[in-house]
Amino acid sequence: MLRHYNDDDKFKKIIDEFILSSSDNESIKYILRNIDFEAFKLGISFYQMIFILIQKDVIHKRKSQL
Repeated sequence: MLRHYNDDDKFKKIIDEFILSSSDNESIKYILRNIDFEAFKLGISFYQMIFILIQKDVIHKRKSQL
């Protein structure tokens, strides 16, 4: 089970490292900007939005395996 994103600085560090390592990839930068914009519209942090998207993906994959 995933822990809440705020409780885990490792989660934020992983996301930050991913962003830095993909800074040359324009399509990833575009996606990250959109995620940040959607988070802003919802009034949540970028990290919380990433966490929500990961949770949704995990749930979707579990459902498709049934």
